[in-house]
Amino acid sequence: MTAYCTDTPLRDVTITAFRPEYTEQAVSLFLAEFARLRSRIPAVPDTMASPATVTNRLDQLFDHCPGVAAIRQERLVGYLGWRTIDDFRRTGRRSAYCPAWGHAAIQRDHGQLYQLLYQAACRQWTDAGCQTHAVTLLANDRRAAQTFFFNGFGVTVIDAIRPIDIMNRTTDHGTAVRKTTLADLDALAVLESEHRRHYPRPPILMPERDRNLERIRSGFAETIDSTWLATSGDQAIGFLRFEPNVEGASDIVASPTTAAISDAFVRPAHRTRGVATDLLNAALREYARAGFTRCSVDFESFNPEARAFWLRSFSPVCLSVIRHPEAIPAPG
Repeated sequence: MTAYCTDTPLRDVTITAFRPEYTEQAVSLFLAEFARLRSRIPAVPDTMASPATVTNRLDQLFDHCPGVAAIRQERLVGYLGWRTIDDFRRTGRRSAYCPAWGHAAIQRDHGQLYQLLYQAACRQWTDAGCQTHAVTLLANDRRAAQTFFFNGFGVTVIDAIRPIDIMNRTTDHGTAVRKTTLADLDALAVLESEHRRHYPRPPILMPERDRNLERIRSGFAETIDSTWLATSGDQAIGFLRFEPNVEGASDIVASPTTAAISDAFVRPAHRTRGVATDLLNAALREYARAGFTRCSVDFESFNPEARAFWLRSFSPVCLSVIRHPEAIPAPG
């Protein structure tokens, strides 16, 4: 039987502002949940398993927000901190955003503790004029996810990971794949234009992504690890891009041996031919030779083609959930 969170009050818990003396306990709470995630998904890197790394992140986070803490018998049993971001996801909305390591709670009364933490944080976010509430959850923490779902949040972005190995591919439809060079800029520019126009259309309905030819050109020398191009005959039909720092991706998946996918696009007419698999296999072979051991990707959960492809071989690591409170007007 599914256990649903309840509204039973926790009379022995006090919600207060986060204080520096709570940091060590907060680090322990997060690391316990993170260890459970890594035990289920061994491909998750150990970057965030370092107490010093988590301590540093929390110190920076709580330098800029008061945070909220749940205290039982003088012990920290839960915490939540956030950043305030203007123009969140290019929507013009001001948002409060809590990263994956910016919250945790003990296992006992887990969902109820998250309910209390969100209620307290929500009041502060409302006072700060935040039009969007956003939290990144570890994918294994189903009780926390359930609590946020019951509070009006929905999944928006999924961070996922997989070991670097080659996907099964048994058919050949005449697709060629190569690593791009400057000679491919014109073909990439055409695909980028189609890629941008894909996002504002139903059912995705996102603001058009800002990509331009100069960024691609500079990326060959500076910001992009590699871009892979699929062709059929003399026609470019898809690409796959890897970058060292992917905007919006969770740092839970980041590591020196993680090959991080930042962009992918295949023209609709070619999406059932295994083109995306060919692109991924070609790239992963090279990254494996270079010593990389895992591959990460982040994608919108409401992009059905992307979701179907990535979840075929990648394991969700983080779920980013968002709420747009109805009583707070959207910008404009």
